[in-house]
Amino acid sequence: MNEIEIRMLYHSHVYGGDTIKIGFIGPGKVGVSLGRYFTHKGIELSGFYGKDDLNAIDAANITKSKFYNNIQDIIKDSDILFITTPDDIISIIDIELSKFDLNNKSICHTSGSLKSNVLCNAKHSGAMIYSLHPIFAFSSKETNLKELEDIYFSIEGDILENSSIISVLKLIGNKYFVRKAEDSSTYHLASVFVSNLALSLLDIGTSYLKKLGLDDEEALNALKPLIKGNIDSIYAKGFVNSLTGPIARGDITTIEKHISVLDDKDKDLYKILSFNLLKLVALRDKNNADITENIEECFYDMKNKSQIENVLSNSKKHLEIYKFLGGVN
Repeated sequence: MNEIEIRMLYHSHVYGGDTIKIGFIGPGKVGVSLGRYFTHKGIELSGFYGKDDLNAIDAANITKSKFYNNIQDIIKDSDILFITTPDDIISIIDIELSKFDLNNKSICHTSGSLKSNVLCNAKHSGAMIYSLHPIFAFSSKETNLKELEDIYFSIEGDILENSSIISVLKLIGNKYFVRKAEDSSTYHLASVFVSNLALSLLDIGTSYLKKLGLDDEEALNALKPLIKGNIDSIYAKGFVNSLTGPIARGDITTIEKHISVLDDKDKDLYKILSFNLLKLVALRDKNNADITENIEECFYDMKNKSQIENVLSNSKKHLEIYKFLGGVN
């Protein structure tokens, strides 16, 4: 029996009723939203602790739980502690927690970019440690609980089938997957691309409508049906079957016009995203398995132009677009 399995003997809880309590260190948007959701799912909260007493009191009132003005008491009253603070504070809290006996406790942070071992001091003090990341953008403490029903969680740490955190995830009913510690940066990158960087891309897109005299709200509302329709199509039909626009059609005249009005700062971005669309076009128009197997690799190795040209050789107009975009600096 290894160390984790031995510790699990001391971390066994009967789930249901009031045999487990979850506490939060960090009374912000993530902590309060998760606290409300766990309560909604029948899990009892111990309460909230934070550096700002007023915020912690507000979080406790919202979730009908307890306010703690010292870290020792919330440790004592909680079976599982969630650290829902900014990333750069987690290691500081880890040191504070490790000053106390953490046997029979589970400590988890909700950062997607940090490994569970940022809580190494807590582990040395007896705790089971985890990185448990909800794949969701929490913009408010009043997060719609119905939206949280559909989110995935990813988890990394001291995981066994009967570990306390897994039991909680099964109890709330959300889907989850286990990730390796060494994959944390790759995992978080996926979220950043479709959330933060997508936000940036939308901001850039609306900026071109604002050049026509529309304000922020008008520009975003004008593009909303297009944005939503595209997302809905991707979920219904997948990326390849949702292709539209001049790259998909092979309309080089339109692309040339785009280049002529693009701000210099946006040209490289346009090129990179268009190359990715050409990859999807190649997948759509594939004729044999041998070529298909090389599509992903060759498109991301921009030095290997001969392979890309081979993949696009069945469509002269798409090959022409590729060569034209290759000249954009």
